[in-house]
Amino acid sequence: MVNEFESRLEKYDDPQSVKAESYSTAYGKFIEDNKVFLSTRYEKAANLAGKIFKIKPSDKDLPDLEKYIALSHLRVEPGSVNSLAILSGLPFIILSIAAFMISGSLFFTFVFSGASIFSLVYFSKMPKYIFDSWRARASDQLLLAVLYIVIYMKKDSNLERAILFVANQLPPPLSLDFMKILWDVETGKFSTITESLDFYMTTWKDSEPAFVDAIHLVESSLSEPNNTKAKKILEKATDVITTGVQDNMTHFAHNLKNPIQTVHMLGIVLPLLMLVMLPMVSSFLANAVQATHLIMIYNIILPITVFLLGRKILMTRPGGVTITSDEQIKQLSGTKTGIIKFGSLGLFALLTVPTFVVLLNLALGASWSLQKFDNSVFYLSIIFVFAAGISSYIYYHYKNKNLIQLRNKLASIEDQFSSAIFQLGNRIGENIPTEAAFAKLAESTKGTDVNELFLLINANITQKGMTLESAIFDPDQGAIKSFPSPLIESVMKLLIESSKKSPAVAADSMTTLSLYLQKMHQVKERMYDLLSDSLSSMKMQVSFLAPLMSALVVSLSVLITKVLVNLSDQLETLNSDGAAQAGLGTGIGNIFQVDAAIPPFLLQLIIGIYIIQVVYILSYLISGILNGASKVDSEWMFSNNVLSGTLLYCALAVIGTFLFSQLAFIVTGVLA
Repeated sequence: MVNEFESRLEKYDDPQSVKAESYSTAYGKFIEDNKVFLSTRYEKAANLAGKIFKIKPSDKDLPDLEKYIALSHLRVEPGSVNSLAILSGLPFIILSIAAFMISGSLFFTFVFSGASIFSLVYFSKMPKYIFDSWRARASDQLLLAVLYIVIYMKKDSNLERAILFVANQLPPPLSLDFMKILWDVETGKFSTITESLDFYMTTWKDSEPAFVDAIHLVESSLSEPNNTKAKKILEKATDVITTGVQDNMTHFAHNLKNPIQTVHMLGIVLPLLMLVMLPMVSSFLANAVQATHLIMIYNIILPITVFLLGRKILMTRPGGVTITSDEQIKQLSGTKTGIIKFGSLGLFALLTVPTFVVLLNLALGASWSLQKFDNSVFYLSIIFVFAAGISSYIYYHYKNKNLIQLRNKLASIEDQFSSAIFQLGNRIGENIPTEAAFAKLAESTKGTDVNELFLLINANITQKGMTLESAIFDPDQGAIKSFPSPLIESVMKLLIESSKKSPAVAADSMTTLSLYLQKMHQVKERMYDLLSDSLSSMKMQVSFLAPLMSALVVSLSVLITKVLVNLSDQLETLNSDGAAQAGLGTGIGNIFQVDAAIPPFLLQLIIGIYIIQVVYILSYLISGILNGASKVDSEWMFSNNVLSGTLLYCALAVIGTFLFSQLAFIVTGVLA
């Protein structure tokens, strides 16, 4: 697709070729190549459901549904959306009926009924959720999009070419939107590129008004006959979008405190507080609270709820300055994820299979009703949580280690790139040929990360006799292949394009672009500064507070259970003696139904797995706030947090259980 866009861009030098070139085929292929997995999977499911039956949406809902389908670039019909929603709820309805008729459990009946309602509502609004997800990702690219348009139009006042350049350079989803702008003109939906662009701007007017204002300034520059004034209008557009991004991030940072506290209370504090008295409640109310209830609540319902709440927070995140995409750095990583996955699963099996065999033999023994409360069984159960946490760390850490190293290296190069291209612009402005300017730049940037890029470009030119364009963009030996940064690639393409005009245009483009990149860096640093206070508390929760509180709750459950078990034994002894206190002990032993209580080892397993889930969700939330929608960053943050969280939780749970067990014997000894 890149070669196709580049050839299309070259054809724009002939005004007749602009109208002759068709975007229809390119847009269709562009969508196929750049669709995200979620939307593709949803399209297949919705289209399959539509073949079974279709339900036409109401006249009230149809316009919004059609709008979200179009804006998300989904290839589904509105009737198929409702079909999938109904079909998704049917299995849960069947399960709720089966749960009521077979077991008579009201808990699972209500849970499955609630799941069916949730599924029906969720899938009926799925196009909107996909649109919101895409919009959150696209908002991170708005500043760069305006920057590309302004720089391109400074050398060539052609809005259509500038939009195509943005569609070519940016990753999805914004690239799809800009390609759609061109396609709507091609198909006759709009007569001019300005009309198509204005229609698209209406989708951003509420969420990103600064972006809309910046694009309108770009459009107004087209009607300015004075070239100097036109350039000032374009510069004003970059100032507007930069100021808008900073203002939006400031408001987001100020409003982030309450949502984070909500996640903390709902995801950590309240669930753990409810578990403190659970052993006593389950001992007094036999069968009222079962392990299956806790698994459903703590390992399914709560994680989904906290995840959706965190995703809602990310949907309100304003556009930032995320540039590097995951797919581009994955091309150079060389990481064999299959081997890593096999190794992590092998370690998990090595730790858990022998432990499971030992626990199974104990469970089949005659004394299991008493052994299940022993500390030895509790300590064995911790191995499962330890294995799950360590295996997750190994998989996600080594899967993303090379990617993060590449990401950090590219980030360092991009930070140094603005000053480097300023030097490049000055060299070209001194009437030094562009090829020779790279040799000078390679000499002056020694000792920096960006020097590797310029050394490679210079070596391709001087040693391999390649042209400047081939030295940078050759698919086999070009410098861009070793430095897959969309920012660097775009700047180099602008350099090649402007060099075709004149050295003066190239010099002006590089020096101007350097100033804009410095602004982007300032915005990025300002964003991190604004978010540091809010995110510091979340980082403390995920790495320290959550494991600490969980281990404390588990240890307290051991204390309460041990006290109840010992008291039950003493009361039974008192009941069997029945001496001077005739009738005093009769029936007291039945107050504590210890056999029906949830044993500490099982409670520990539920909490331990829940903490790993919460660590993943909070890592996803923190990474999303800082870095946008980057799976690599969220998985890397999770790998670091799950290691410290697992080690802290397991160590404190073992130590706390040992200490509280001793305290339980002291307490029951005093009572006796």
